[in-house]
Amino acid sequence: MIGGILFGFGSQLGRGCTSGSALTGMAVLSLSGFLSMAAIFGTAFALAYFARKLWI
Repeated sequence: MIGGILFGFGSQLGRGCTSGSALTGMAVLSLSGFLSMAAIFGTAFALAYFARKLWI
């Protein structure tokens, strides 16, 4: 829930959604779009390991 709140706050502060920025950046072959997508998925993949340990 905290992550969702921070994501919403960041999207309002940056005047757009970070995943939308990554997707449109990748569509125009922008390096920042690829880096944003790698950071989003890399962080989610890394944190999923710890979240899975808490649930099992």
